[in-house]
Amino acid sequence: MIDLHYQWQGREDGPVLVLINGLLTDLSSWNGHLPAYTDRFRVLTYDCRGQGQSDKPDDGPYTPAQHAQDLDNLFTALCIKEAALLGVSSGACVALEFAVRRPERVTALVLANGYGRADTAMKVKLTSWLNGMAAGGGPLRFDISSPWIWGATFLNRSFEALKPWREKGTALPAFAVRNLIAGGMEIDVLDELPSITCPTLILTGDEDVLTPLSYAHELQRRIHGSQIIMLREAGHCMFLEQPAQFTRAAGDFLARNLL
Repeated sequence: MIDLHYQWQGREDGPVLVLINGLLTDLSSWNGHLPAYTDRFRVLTYDCRGQGQSDKPDDGPYTPAQHAQDLDNLFTALCIKEAALLGVSSGACVALEFAVRRPERVTALVLANGYGRADTAMKVKLTSWLNGMAAGGGPLRFDISSPWIWGATFLNRSFEALKPWREKGTALPAFAVRNLIAGGMEIDVLDELPSITCPTLILTGDEDVLTPLSYAHELQRRIHGSQIIMLREAGHCMFLEQPAQFTRAAGDFLARNLL
């Protein structure tokens, strides 16, 4: 068991919505999104192991399966019977792992820029991040990963806005970064996805080169009744690049299915 940093916000009588961070972020990355949800839902944000203020054991890769077990333990500790999950990037992978393991605890899924299997292409991309980390530490890792993470439109318009994210991303302990990245290579739940029966929205960006549209189509084929929405001028980190589009799509879907 480990200690996870978490925060409750929103309506105490609303349906529970859990927001799951991307790979090297923390719960503060949701700050700009919370007003879109807290007036209708009881919102739980938390840092996965290795992130933010949560524990960072140096015991090998932090896999999506391990994150899903951590989340299940958090549900139990907080007396959460069931909740909707909104995960971005690796957070979507955690949501998938959780949904196939504990389907009775999931009321709805929003999966943004996720994947159900780490194929060779994904492993090659993530390995380049690990190699950058080994060669030049956090700053080089951030620079190498940036073209995969941020869309072309955002980079062309707002490249200077990345400086705070570069500083934040390079502040994590090196071993935690390595464990988080390596863990992203260890997911393979595609064959189990047909067991998911809750309402599911798959979000993708038209400029996402890390998890391209084919990954979203693979999820949709295997999750019965799921739908895809593609955001325009949006890369892999579209929830930060296009927050208004993102919260409108996710919020409308959650409201239709939970309220």
